[in-house]
Amino acid sequence: MFYRIGNLVIRSPYSIRKPKMGEDCLVLKSHRSFPPAHPSTKAALTILNRLEVKKDARILDIGCGSGILGLAAALKNGGTALGCDIWMEAIRTSNQNSALNQMEDRFKFFLGSADAVSGQFNLILANLQAPTHMEMFDHYRRLLPLKGDLLVVSGFDDAHAASIEKALAQRGYVVVEQVKVYGTTASLIPEGSYIWVAFGLKRISIDP
Repeated sequence: MFYRIGNLVIRSPYSIRKPKMGEDCLVLKSHRSFPPAHPSTKAALTILNRLEVKKDARILDIGCGSGILGLAAALKNGGTALGCDIWMEAIRTSNQNSALNQMEDRFKFFLGSADAVSGQFNLILANLQAPTHMEMFDHYRRLLPLKGDLLVVSGFDDAHAASIEKALAQRGYVVVEQVKVYGTTASLIPEGSYIWVAFGLKRISIDP
């Protein structure tokens, strides 16, 4: 595994290819349930690369999987992040990858869902299937309470994109970045084609 998103290189520890001088690099071990090279992950990383994340932003990675999005965000803004997942294997993999990149002090993880998260964040990353996003909408609003807070959502296809955008607009968010990535998932639909979508959203209103 080796690919680039802007100035960020994602590579396997076994890759013989190396980043160029001046590029940021994350070395990641994969797990079959949450591969770091999945099209929806690349879409979310592309959105993250385009957004301006302030240096002191509080970051939350919901459904952290391999830890790739939280690690990339913490690397981008030089800060710290919190990740959660309901799968123990995801927490193990995320911990291994944070250690592999010497970022244990900047990215912490816990086993659980967004229900267990409290406080305020400035950036949420969520690479989840569409039905799970629909369960998370009110958590996004609760955990990102301020105007200007950022939300990156991915993991759904173009058939669900409009309904997700509408639901988040009703909660005070506007799409500022959108990415579509074409992949092949023959096991999901007979034609074997799939359009993955990611949104970068900004909160433009707050609850009364």
